[in-house]
Amino acid sequence: MGHPNVLYIFTDQQRVDTLRCYGNEQIETPALDGLAADGFVFENAYVSQPVCSPARATMLTGLWPHTAGVPACNVPLRAEVPTFAELLPPEYQTAFMG
Repeated sequence: MGHPNVLYIFTDQQRVDTLRCYGNEQIETPALDGLAADGFVFENAYVSQPVCSPARATMLTGLWPHTAGVPACNVPLRAEVPTFAELLPPEYQTAFMG
């Protein structure tokens, strides 16, 4: 058996009630529903910062936004700050889109 796949999807201003897998009957989200059915879904996720860039930096690094160097929107994560993708074993292939 190979290593498990890790797919981390970030959306901006996504509410839980906009996905069918959480009970919305008006919007069809078959791809996300399939991923939710076969994978792990964070039912209760909290971030340390309500602004998107610092929140993403926190989730990718495990650091507070100010420690990661991303205190506000449109501030890039410095290349020397390690992310969880870089801490995975070498057989993992990683990518970031968005």
